[in-house]
Amino acid sequence: MAKRGRPPSIEYSEELAYAVYQSMADGHDVVETCDILGIPRTTFYDWQSKYPEFKAQCARAREALADYDVKRIREEIAMTDKDNAVAARVKISALQWLAEKRAPKQYGNKTSTEVTGKDGGAIEIQSKVIDASVLDVDQREAVRQALLAALENENE
Repeated sequence: MAKRGRPPSIEYSEELAYAVYQSMADGHDVVETCDILGIPRTTFYDWQSKYPEFKAQCARAREALADYDVKRIREEIAMTDKDNAVAARVKISALQWLAEKRAPKQYGNKTSTEVTGKDGGAIEIQSKVIDASVLDVDQREAVRQALLAALENENE
C-alpha cells in the first residue's frame, strides 16, 4: 500500500541542485530524478519557485536532457534494420517530440512569417484624401474631433 501523509522535509542545497542537474543531463526526467534522489516532486517545484538559480539550472538541465534524447535518436538509427524499422520509427518520433519540447530553440521547428502583397509583391498602402472644402461646418468639426482623439490615443 502507498505511503500517505506529508513527505519528509528536504533542505535545498547547491550540492543537491547539482545532483538534480547531473541526473537530468544523464537522461532522467524530473519524475525519475526526484525518485532517484528521494526528493518529493512538490519540493522540487517549490524549489523552482523559491530559488531562481535552481529554476535556471533546471532549464539548462532540460536542454541537456534534450541533447541526451538526440543521442538516443542516433543510437536508435544505428540499431535500425528492416526487421525493426517500424518500431524504431515510433521510438525516434517520440524522442524527436521530446527533444523539441525540452529545447524548442535548439530542436524545435523553425517557423517564419512573411507578409506580402498581391502575387507576392510589395504591400500596397492606400490612403484617402478628404477635401475639407466640400464639408459643412459640422462635418469639419467632427473630422477635427476625430483627429484630436486619435492624437490623444497615440500619445497615451
